[in-house]
Amino acid sequence: MDAASNALPKPDVAQPLTMGPYALALQGLVTAVGRYRSQPIALRLLPGQTLALLGGNGAGKTTLLDTIAGFLRPLAGAVWLAGRDCTEEPPEKRRIGYLLQTDALFPHRTVAENLQFGRLAAENLDALLDRFDLRALALRRPGQLSGGERQRVALARALAGEPDLVLLDEPLSAIDPATRPALRDELARHLRDCRAPSIMVTHDPADALALGQLVGVMDAGELLQVGPAADVFKRPNRLRTARLLGVENIWPGIVNEHPDETLVRIGLSPDDANCFVDAARPHNGMPLLAGMRVRVCVRAANLIAAPCQQPPPAGYSRLPIRLLDAMPLSTAIQLRGRFGPNLDALAYAPPWQMRGWTLTPDERLALHLHAEDVHILQDDDAPDPAPPQRRPAR
Repeated sequence: MDAASNALPKPDVAQPLTMGPYALALQGLVTAVGRYRSQPIALRLLPGQTLALLGGNGAGKTTLLDTIAGFLRPLAGAVWLAGRDCTEEPPEKRRIGYLLQTDALFPHRTVAENLQFGRLAAENLDALLDRFDLRALALRRPGQLSGGERQRVALARALAGEPDLVLLDEPLSAIDPATRPALRDELARHLRDCRAPSIMVTHDPADALALGQLVGVMDAGELLQVGPAADVFKRPNRLRTARLLGVENIWPGIVNEHPDETLVRIGLSPDDANCFVDAARPHNGMPLLAGMRVRVCVRAANLIAAPCQQPPPAGYSRLPIRLLDAMPLSTAIQLRGRFGPNLDALAYAPPWQMRGWTLTPDERLALHLHAEDVHILQDDDAPDPAPPQRRPAR
């Protein structure tokens, strides 16, 4: 070990942790590589629980996995696994299955030989080949496999020998679009059947929602939010989280003064839109005061296109727009419209609904949105509250 390695400070490990029912616990873990340093990370996973860790490039996701696996030393905090503090243990003693971004298969070994490398006992090979439907490929080498087959072999090797924890770094990133849905379903099934907890890193919100029982959102070394997947996607806790989760519509808004309801007007002036949404439901416990500037978050799939003059159903608000363009996608028609001087809206409409519509630029139409599909967040860039605006008579 060189002098620089000897000079590394000993991690500031916290007091012994009571694990309770948890199989993995991160206690104030600070990860670092080069000039990068994370914020302290606290996390607990139950046996068999899958966390999908979502974030962009450079968020610190892979660094966190490498630190948990023992390849990097933390600056502070502790990693508890299967009831023991393994912060100082080398990787080979941690009983962790790790699926890297590159499948890391040995090119000169057959599929069977790759699977037998490591913890797998020879008598368990047959069961593993059957579990992952690899028997027909057992004598092939990695160069003779498709991308999906290679990834299946790599996953089988990561899960071999009943590890205490499974780490997966972008397991679907190199898979072609045609193969991806089937492999995603297969991966979800194997992770559900695994008794160990797992952490999967991804930059794709669709993969995170499909594979994670829990979703964590990470940015610039900070774990912004962790919770049940549906809750995190529906109720992001801040603007940074909403953007990383792929929320397509994030509009400025202002809390309106009204004696009987808590309403938010989309846009900051009456010229932007004559659209008010019911904001009585709590939004992350944030108090909504008259005149407060906020952000109105709505997913494109939750907006319903309608003729301009058609009144919205009960519980819905109506947002009139001028159509900018309509683009056919694989399963929907993407509608992009404008309201007010410079606010845009994006909606996904099923093709059957758009049958018979002309959908020409500058066409006037409406988007209907339900209060349950609207999420209000604090506007981090807002100045002092503007004077309250009264809602026009219905």
